[in-house]
Amino acid sequence: MQQRMKQGIRELLADEDKWPKELIFIGRNMRIVQGNNQYLGSPVNRVKMMGGWASRSLYEDGGLPWRQRLGNAWRHLLFTAVLAASDLVFYFFRTRQWLGLGGGMEDEMEQRMKDVAHDYGIELQHDVFDG
Repeated sequence: MQQRMKQGIRELLADEDKWPKELIFIGRNMRIVQGNNQYLGSPVNRVKMMGGWASRSLYEDGGLPWRQRLGNAWRHLLFTAVLAASDLVFYFFRTRQWLGLGGGMEDEMEQRMKDVAHDYGIELQHDVFDG
Protein backbone atom coordinates (compact mmCIF):
# COMPACT_ATOMS: atom_id res chain seq x y z
CA MET A 1 0.00 0.00 0.00
CA GLN A 2 2.85 2.38 0.84
CA GLN A 3 4.41 1.76 -2.58
CA ARG A 4 1.09 2.61 -4.28
CA MET A 5 0.83 5.84 -2.29
CA LYS A 6 4.37 6.83 -3.22
CA GLN A 7 3.69 6.06 -6.87
CA GLY A 8 0.50 8.15 -6.74
CA ILE A 9 2.40 11.10 -5.29
CA ARG A 10 5.09 10.76 -7.97
CA GLU A 11 2.44 10.80 -10.71
CA LEU A 12 0.65 13.79 -9.18
CA LEU A 13 3.84 15.80 -8.87
CA ALA A 14 4.94 14.91 -12.41
CA ASP A 15 1.80 16.24 -14.14
CA GLU A 16 1.89 20.05 -13.90
CA ASP A 17 -1.27 20.35 -16.02
CA LYS A 18 -3.33 19.22 -13.01
CA TRP A 19 -1.94 21.99 -10.79
CA PRO A 20 -3.44 25.50 -10.73
CA LYS A 21 -1.11 27.93 -12.52
CA GLU A 22 -1.24 30.27 -9.52
CA LEU A 23 0.08 27.53 -7.23
CA ILE A 24 2.93 26.77 -9.64
CA PHE A 25 3.76 30.49 -9.78
CA ILE A 26 3.77 30.82 -5.98
CA GLY A 27 5.89 27.69 -5.63
CA ARG A 28 8.47 28.95 -8.11
CA ASN A 29 8.47 32.36 -6.46
CA MET A 30 9.09 30.76 -3.07
CA ARG A 31 12.00 28.78 -4.56
CA ILE A 32 13.57 32.01 -5.84
CA VAL A 33 13.20 33.66 -2.42
CA GLN A 34 14.58 30.53 -0.71
CA GLY A 35 17.55 30.44 -3.09
CA ASN A 36 18.35 34.10 -2.52
CA ASN A 37 18.04 33.71 1.24
CA GLN A 38 20.32 30.67 1.20
CA TYR A 39 22.86 32.40 -1.07
CA LEU A 40 23.03 35.33 1.35
CA GLY A 41 23.59 33.02 4.34
CA SER A 42 19.99 32.86 5.64
CA PRO A 43 19.86 36.43 7.00
CA VAL A 44 16.08 36.36 7.57
CA ASN A 45 13.50 33.83 8.75
CA ARG A 46 11.57 33.68 5.46
CA VAL A 47 9.23 31.00 6.81
CA LYS A 48 8.05 33.41 9.49
CA MET A 49 7.72 36.30 7.07
CA MET A 50 5.70 34.43 4.45
CA GLY A 51 3.62 32.52 6.98
CA GLY A 52 2.83 35.64 8.99
CA TRP A 53 1.61 37.59 5.98
CA ALA A 54 -0.44 34.68 4.67
CA SER A 55 -2.11 34.15 8.05
CA ARG A 56 -2.67 37.85 8.59
CA SER A 57 -4.45 38.18 5.25
CA LEU A 58 -7.16 35.78 6.43
CA TYR A 59 -8.41 37.90 9.31
CA GLU A 60 -7.89 41.22 7.53
CA ASP A 61 -10.12 40.22 4.60
CA GLY A 62 -12.96 42.74 4.77
CA GLY A 63 -15.19 40.57 2.58
CA LEU A 64 -15.57 37.89 5.24
CA PRO A 65 -18.33 37.91 7.88
CA TRP A 66 -17.28 39.15 11.33
CA ARG A 67 -17.68 35.73 12.93
CA GLN A 68 -15.35 34.14 10.41
CA ARG A 69 -12.85 37.00 10.73
CA LEU A 70 -12.88 36.60 14.51
CA GLY A 71 -12.18 32.87 14.17
CA ASN A 72 -9.40 33.62 11.71
CA ALA A 73 -7.96 36.21 14.11
CA TRP A 74 -7.84 33.57 16.88
CA ARG A 75 -6.12 31.09 14.56
CA HIS A 76 -3.71 33.85 13.52
CA LEU A 77 -2.85 34.43 17.17
CA LEU A 78 -2.11 30.72 17.65
CA PHE A 79 -0.11 30.65 14.43
CA THR A 80 1.89 33.66 15.63
CA ALA A 81 2.89 31.62 18.69
CA VAL A 82 4.07 28.82 16.39
CA LEU A 83 6.02 31.36 14.35
CA ALA A 84 7.69 32.53 17.57
CA ALA A 85 8.87 28.95 18.04
CA SER A 86 10.20 28.99 14.47
CA ASP A 87 12.16 32.11 15.45
CA LEU A 88 13.86 30.11 18.20
CA VAL A 89 14.87 27.48 15.66
CA PHE A 90 16.02 30.18 13.23
CA TYR A 91 18.22 31.87 15.83
CA PHE A 92 19.61 28.49 16.93
CA PHE A 93 20.79 27.80 13.37
CA ARG A 94 21.93 31.42 12.92
CA THR A 95 24.08 31.19 16.07
CA ARG A 96 25.44 27.82 15.00
CA GLN A 97 26.27 29.28 11.60
CA TRP A 98 27.92 32.35 13.15
CA LEU A 99 30.08 30.11 15.35
CA GLY A 100 31.12 28.09 12.29
CA LEU A 101 29.52 24.88 13.56
CA GLY A 102 27.17 24.33 10.62
CA GLY A 103 24.98 25.89 7.98
CA GLY A 104 21.99 28.16 8.32
CA MET A 105 18.32 27.30 8.53
CA GLU A 106 17.98 27.24 4.72
CA ASP A 107 20.77 24.65 4.50
CA GLU A 108 19.04 22.48 7.07
CA MET A 109 15.66 22.79 5.32
CA GLU A 110 17.30 21.90 1.99
CA GLN A 111 18.76 18.74 3.48
CA ARG A 112 15.39 17.80 4.99
CA MET A 113 13.68 18.32 1.62
CA LYS A 114 16.23 16.05 -0.06
CA ASP A 115 15.70 13.41 2.64
CA VAL A 116 11.91 13.51 2.24
CA ALA A 117 12.19 13.27 -1.55
CA HIS A 118 14.55 10.31 -1.16
CA ASP A 119 12.09 8.63 1.24
CA TYR A 120 9.42 8.88 -1.46
CA GLY A 121 11.77 7.32 -3.97
CA ILE A 122 12.30 10.52 -5.92
CA GLU A 123 15.88 11.04 -7.00
CA LEU A 124 16.59 14.73 -7.44
CA GLN A 125 19.17 16.38 -9.63
CA HIS A 126 22.22 17.33 -7.63
CA ASP A 127 21.52 21.08 -7.72
CA VAL A 128 17.72 21.15 -7.78
CA PHE A 129 17.57 23.01 -4.45
CA ASP A 130 20.48 25.36 -5.16
CA GLY A 131 19.52 29.01 -5.44
